[in-house]
Amino acid sequence: MTIARPPLLIRLGLPIAIIALAIGSFVMLRTTRPAVPAMQSEEKAWRVTAIEIEPARYQPELLLYGTVEAPRQAELSAAIAADITQVLVAEGQLVTDQQLLVLLDERDGQLAQRQREADVAEIQALIDSELKRYRSDLAALEYDKAMLELDRRAVTRAEDLRQRKVGSESLLDEARLAFQRQALAVNARQLAIDDHSTRSAQLRARLARAEALRDQAELDLQRTRIVAPFAGRVASVPVAPGDRVRIGDSLVSLYATAELEIRAQIPFRYLPVIRASLKAGGSLLAHGQQDGRSLSARLQRLSAQAARSLGGIDALFIPIDGADSIVPGRLLRLVLQLPPQEQLVALPSSALYGLDRVYRLTDGRLAGVTVERVGERYNPDGSAQVLIRSPALQIGDQLITTQLPNAVEGLKVTTADL
Repeated sequence: MTIARPPLLIRLGLPIAIIALAIGSFVMLRTTRPAVPAMQSEEKAWRVTAIEIEPARYQPELLLYGTVEAPRQAELSAAIAADITQVLVAEGQLVTDQQLLVLLDERDGQLAQRQREADVAEIQALIDSELKRYRSDLAALEYDKAMLELDRRAVTRAEDLRQRKVGSESLLDEARLAFQRQALAVNARQLAIDDHSTRSAQLRARLARAEALRDQAELDLQRTRIVAPFAGRVASVPVAPGDRVRIGDSLVSLYATAELEIRAQIPFRYLPVIRASLKAGGSLLAHGQQDGRSLSARLQRLSAQAARSLGGIDALFIPIDGADSIVPGRLLRLVLQLPPQEQLVALPSSALYGLDRVYRLTDGRLAGVTVERVGERYNPDGSAQVLIRSPALQIGDQLITTQLPNAVEGLKVTTADL
């Protein structure tokens, strides 16, 4: 039995009708669904702390780190070659001016001194002998001249006798020979007298040289006693009794404790205030701690040059209290007190953003203010506050003291109850 198939139109139109019905139902449901209300995003308010400011008069302070230096120090060395007999001081010991430190063997020096004194005595005797000789020559010259005059008369008489044929030729020759010998004697005596000044000058020069050598020997003998050139502290003693030292070998090094200085670098931005205070004759003091003891120092002067790689100029301080506890090379922490200034605001360091910016709280939002950092203020408990100044800040302004990583102009904030 044969089953009849539906017409082709029915076979093709039925699936299309089903698909069209489904699409129409989807569109109707989408257009007739209720509208979902849009969600509103609420701006986040950052919680901060704030303080109400009141500009006042403060004395800015500056934290410095300095190194103790000894501008007056001496390294005493041996002036002669000798053995060390005594070492009377030790490293770290305080000494007074002209205190005996090291004693060298002085026997060689004593022998040299006696030899030089003998040389001086010998030349002084020669000078005395020359003076006596000169005086004797002066007296003898008059006698020689008188004898020369007698010999001249004898020659005249002999010539007169020969002319009268009563004197012999030999008698005349003898008279002439005696006259010539006496003339030579007078000339020799006169030359000796004339040379007296030259011989005296030579002897005086020899005496001066001998006296200089004698003084040098005395000085070398004195240098066997090594004494402190000033009051201070012994830094090192590299020798011991029995050592043989040569000329120039180091014996003792020491420094003057009364002239110690503290060198610390001051940033360039603080220099105008400091220079003005020094020029006006002001005294800038610094305070610190050294091994649990208080230390005070006064700013004496500023260095004359600044290194290119540094951000300031060295300042030199003179300790005025507690200097007996510091030694060269020690690192110190000092707080320098600058001249007092008006209209300053003290804030915790967390209120400062960068070097010159704070944020004021205005209608629940941040407003940036550019400020000038004047210095710090250190409290007795060791905490520090930043001192700032700005003409834009007024009494009663609220500045935030919380460090926000995203602090920007207009950021919404809310204050926390302290």
